[in-house]
Amino acid sequence: MTRLPLTRYVGALLLAGMAAVGVGCGGGDGRSADSSSTTATTSTLADTIEVAMKDFAYEPDTLTIPAGQNVTLAFTNTGTVEHYFVVGDTIASDNESFEQNLFSGVSIEKNKQTEGHDEEEEEEHAEEEGSHENVFELPPGGSGTMTFTLPPEKAGTYTIACFETTGNKKHYEMGMKGALTVTTTTGN
Repeated sequence: MTRLPLTRYVGALLLAGMAAVGVGCGGGDGRSADSSSTTATTSTLADTIEVAMKDFAYEPDTLTIPAGQNVTLAFTNTGTVEHYFVVGDTIASDNESFEQNLFSGVSIEKNKQTEGHDEEEEEEHAEEEGSHENVFELPPGGSGTMTFTLPPEKAGTYTIACFETTGNKKHYEMGMKGALTVTTTTGN
């Protein structure tokens, strides 16, 4: 009986969050999201989070994902160059990846809609990388989704980064980074 008020509360909270994301997506010079960070949170009522890949920032740049729930990240590359969405703990010494990938051992369904790119080739390339199973890359104007369920043992806060290079500099060094927190619920 108490679920209806909680559902309405979570629904209202979700709508407020969506409005904040909508406001944050307009305008700007596309350089860095440091001054106006936006947080996206999923709940049992909504399992899709929209993420824009800009030059050189993610919007939102902070994500909260519940463990044990099916979640879809819907990406759009609104930038002028290719971008990656990679999640892990510590950046490796070669500055090309993370030492530990958040999605290691997690089944991920990837779908991409890109002009001029064959989706099968994109998927085969990602599989060849092996240690980069959590890489989601899109060319300018591309869009796509990543759907997954993270187990409770993945709870914690991780770094999001783009390891693509422009002008001999990694995009994460130019501000294209953020945080992803995996939460667990306590109790029933």
